[in-house]
Amino acid sequence: MKYPHSDHRIGEIVAKSKCLRENERFEVKGSGAAGGSFDVRLDLVDGPFVDLRYLGKACDYAFVERSEASLILEAYRVRGVGHNAVAKRRFYSEVIPAGWHQNVLNPNLPTGHEDFNKHLPLPGFAPVDFDDFIHKTCELWKIDLAWGDRLL
Repeated sequence: MKYPHSDHRIGEIVAKSKCLRENERFEVKGSGAAGGSFDVRLDLVDGPFVDLRYLGKACDYAFVERSEASLILEAYRVRGVGHNAVAKRRFYSEVIPAGWHQNVLNPNLPTGHEDFNKHLPLPGFAPVDFDDFIHKTCELWKIDLAWGDRLL
């Protein structure tokens, strides 16, 4: 089955302003003091209906570097943010940079293709806690969660 959006169209959707779907509330579901997760449905502020989800997790609130977030479009992950302490290499070429990076995925390509999942460094992306991580990923993907100053 062919993915319904071209690479160019995925980029347009990611670049557009997004908000919570009607009757959706942003809430971090905690798993004790260790960490938590969230999963909300989104709509484009000005555009057609698309099936969008924003989800993320913190394995441990004390270590923001263990946080991850994803943007899901039509049941496929098209963007992600994560952290690697050390760069990963394959045959002497860097595959995943050290530090914070954004995954740019293209579901139209085979999974073995070198451009299926690009890991692009995020210079200046330095969250101090999970709240800040959520704020920064929302800025990156233009998501308005209609929140106050505090999430957790």
